[in-house]
Amino acid sequence: MKKAHVNERGKHTTVIESSQDILLAFCKIKDIKVAPGRINAGVGAKSKSVKFKQINSELYEMVITSKSQRQEFKVFTSKTFTEIDSIFKSSKDLKDWNVNYIDISSTI
Repeated sequence: MKKAHVNERGKHTTVIESSQDILLAFCKIKDIKVAPGRINAGVGAKSKSVKFKQINSELYEMVITSKSQRQEFKVFTSKTFTEIDSIFKSSKDLKDWNVNYIDISSTI
């Protein structure tokens, strides 16, 4: 399976193939930086999904799940979830993704 590399933050640079369209869309936005994290194989998901967990006003944990893989990312931005969601809705490559949002920033 093809893996690409991104080197915006941190030392871990490998990303799963299904995340590439999302990362390309984020690269076009000035205020978004992404740090790739752990990859899990053999997930067995039925659809492509993205889960954003807001940690604080400038940090999201993003989990991208596709049919066979799952990868965690840290997303550094001051954008709100509504602004991030509009990126998915406005891009023809990202319209078929299931996007979920959880705000835990008030509980920390």
